Amino acid sequence: MTFTETYSDRPNLKDQVAYDLDKAISQFNDPKKGLRILSSKMQIHEKTLKRLIQGENKPGHQTLYKIYRVLTDSKNDSELLDLVSPIIRDTIEKKSFKPLDQELIYTLDIEQEMIRDRAFSEIFFLAATGPLTKEFITFRYGEHGLETLKKMIKLGAIEVQQDGTLILGKARTNLRAESIKQLSIQMLERFLRPEATDDNNENHMAIYCEGLNDEGYQEWINIDEQAYKKKIEIANNKNYQGHIRGITFQCVDKMNPGINS
Repeated sequence: MTFTETYSDRPNLKDQVAYDLDKAISQFNDPKKGLRILSSKMQIHEKTLKRLIQGENKPGHQTLYKIYRVLTDSKNDSELLDLVSPIIRDTIEKKSFKPLDQELIYTLDIEQEMIRDRAFSEIFFLAATGPLTKEFITFRYGEHGLETLKKMIKLGAIEVQQDGTLILGKARTNLRAESIKQLSIQMLERFLRPEATDDNNENHMAIYCEGLNDEGYQEWINIDEQAYKKKIEIANNKNYQGHIRGITFQCVDKMNPGINS
């Protein structure tokens, strides 16, 4: 199945996604089986897909990536944006916190390796904060780290500079929410320093829970989204770049036991 078989402009996001999914399902002799297959490939629950097909839900940009990676059979998210309808592309670009660099390759292979191999993910994130050395990787991760490094270089996730130092390569990934959760917990367990809170302005930790209405809950989400975008702007500003390898994690979610809404 190719995306050209499902492409047709629709007036809004819900209609476009519903149309494309419905066309994809229609290519199967058994719609129920087709739904199961697409659910598995997209890693989206069948009930969620049904609601999207019926136009009940408005998908976020991470869900759009899941859907259209399968519908376009695309391995590179930069190329994916050239294949989808304008309303899908505009929604993804608007909600993405950082525009995709057309010179980079955004591939699911990198995400899968990060989930599978803890050393892979840590080396990847550390390289994102500044150059690494082979000696550092050997000291921190041993022989397994060196084998992982070879794989990362082969996949294009790491490049070797002329002076021998290691930096991020051209292969990147757009992490799914499930992966963000898993990798964030892993990284926070590895690097978060509760004892540093005794020193003023050394780090920041906080937790707060409250009962909110829909408007208040949405405001929480909006604040975190804007704060995250501002942090990225600061990180991209050369005036603020330096030797400190910083990590930030933000999350707002509902904690109603047994309730999905």
